[in-house]
Amino acid sequence: MKKLEIIIRPEKVGILKAILSEVGATGAMFSGIQGYGSEHSEQYIYQGEQFFEQIYSKTKAEVVVKDELVERLIELIGQRISTGQIGDGRIFVYPVEEAVRIRTGERGISSL
Repeated sequence: MKKLEIIIRPEKVGILKAILSEVGATGAMFSGIQGYGSEHSEQYIYQGEQFFEQIYSKTKAEVVVKDELVERLIELIGQRISTGQIGDGRIFVYPVEEAVRIRTGERGISSL
């Protein structure tokens, strides 16, 4: 199993949900986040000092899937969510050692 953290533009959430459904992901968590990366910052002046605004709103999706779904998800996200512009986001992939469904005690893939 792998956990994907997918950071995207907020307006792309609907597309990501469709992709996750298409590949058979059984659920995901979405969070509104703020951060900075390589986007161009906006300049402003406060009390004669020059500052740059570098915090941007993004959406983070977290999903745990079977290993064999990871490459397909990455491919579809790249095809359908990318605008080709700075700020499209990132995908981080982590190994998941164990998953347990609290209600039933199921473990591993069957708990997803």
